[in-house]
Amino acid sequence: MKHFLFLLLLPFFGVAQQSGILKEDYSFLLTNGKVAKLHQSNDTLYILNCYTDQPCLPRPDKRYKVLSTQTKDGLTLLKLERLDTIPFTPDPYPDNRFDVLVLKQDDYKELGVLDLYSRLKREQLDTVRMNTKDLKEKFYFTYYSDSYLEELSALKPITTFEEVENITAYIDTKDWKPLLKKYNKTDVFDMYASGLSAEILNRACIEKGYNPIGAGRVISAFKRQRARGNN
Repeated sequence: MKHFLFLLLLPFFGVAQQSGILKEDYSFLLTNGKVAKLHQSNDTLYILNCYTDQPCLPRPDKRYKVLSTQTKDGLTLLKLERLDTIPFTPDPYPDNRFDVLVLKQDDYKELGVLDLYSRLKREQLDTVRMNTKDLKEKFYFTYYSDSYLEELSALKPITTFEEVENITAYIDTKDWKPLLKKYNKTDVFDMYASGLSAEILNRACIEKGYNPIGAGRVISAFKRQRARGNN
């Protein structure tokens, strides 16, 4: 796992982190071993595709220019312009290339991320205002800082099916109702609720003292092994 973590934390293009909204990179851990990483360099925000067992892809999935930021009550609203072209379209730089991202942060460990609006035209972007009361009630995906991922990597790995059952039993409790309520009330692009599943699994592993990095694939492997044994 230390080897996997080293690959995950490799700096993007070898560039040191610049000053800005993000003081370090933040990553969202998916259950299939994929990782979505946020990296900021000056006024450019990158979204990188990474994996827990190999380095980040050299070409970012998306690249944005940060047009403006507004921070209030622990929330930061970013107005973004997509810089990379959109493939397989007649207009690679469409008029609706503007997005709005909201970041929620209480400490260095975790960063809440909400894609508030996407594919806006410039005139639509200019009308967006920050409503902190409304934004505080939204659902945010939890990204973990590189420094916190190092701490999490030192937690106990999942090594037995009993530990898998311990985690899944916790996931099945009513403790997640407040989170699910926020999720259902927020317009989230989350195909097949895969992001929600990852969010809950990551939190459950940490709460129970297990390393969440790569946990989804470990749990799936144990379940496949158990299923084969029951056949």
